[in-house]
Parts: sequence; structure tokens; C-alpha cells
Amino acid sequence: MAHGTAHGRFTQLLDAALAAGTLTAIATGGALLGLGWREGEAGRVFRLAGRGLLERFGVASSAAPLTSVALGYLHHLVIATGWGLLLALLVLPWRGLTRVTAAVLAAAAYGMLALWVLPSSLRIGYAVTGTLPGVVVIGAAVAVALLGSVWVAIGERHD
Repeated sequence: MAHGTAHGRFTQLLDAALAAGTLTAIATGGALLGLGWREGEAGRVFRLAGRGLLERFGVASSAAPLTSVALGYLHHLVIATGWGLLLALLVLPWRGLTRVTAAVLAAAAYGMLALWVLPSSLRIGYAVTGTLPGVVVIGAAVAVALLGSVWVAIGERHD
């Protein structure tokens, strides 16, 4: 029976982490739209990310402008959800104020990785968020998503 309980807790943790990944994709997607609006084009970040990915594979992005946006958006969904899930697995096992602190520290750690270590293809927002202002915006959105996942996890508990 203890095995079932441990399995149940792991399943709850995984469910909450998937929800956090979804929240991260939503929150950072909104932040990326805001960065684009600031530049005069809401989908700018997605277009630039898609263009960068296409060019990596030797495809001229000017030949497929809508594909650039779609590919950039798909990239965002995969990368942001993945980072949200991974960071949530580090944050959600904690309780109380420690969990809140862990969420803020995890978002800050992601920001430092994005700024100094991660290649553009593994960053939320691709190369557009490789500068300090972009990293701060995305880091704040990640923190909000992780903090939101704290309440999702609490709501999911069926102990």
C-alpha cells in the first residue's frame, strides 16, 4: 500500500508540474507578446525565433514568413512548457514560504542560465531574450507562473 501512496504522490507532483509548464508557456507567451508590441509587432519574437530556427536548417525564412511565426510559436510552446515543468519539479516538493522562495530562486536561476549559458535554441524567446532586459521580463513571467503553480498544486491535493 505504501508503494501506491508514493506512486500517487508522484502522479500528483507530475500533474502539478505539467500544469506549471502550461502556466509558464502562457505567462511567458504573454511577456513575449508584450516585448513584440513594444517594438510595434506582437508576433515579432515568434517570427524572429522561427526565422532563426529555419535558417539553422538552411531554409530561407523570407520564403516562408508565416512558417517562421508558426515555428517560433511551436518552439515557444515546447521550450517554455519544458522549462516550466523542470523548474516546477524542483519547486513543488517544498512547502510554505520555502516553496515561494524556491520559485523565485528557480526563476532567477533560469534567468542566469539564459543570459550566460543556454544556447538560443534552448531559451524561452530564442535569441530575442538573450539580453538582460529580455531575461528580466521572462524571468519575472517564469516566477509568476511558478508561484501560480503553487496554488494549483494546493488545489490539486486530495489528502
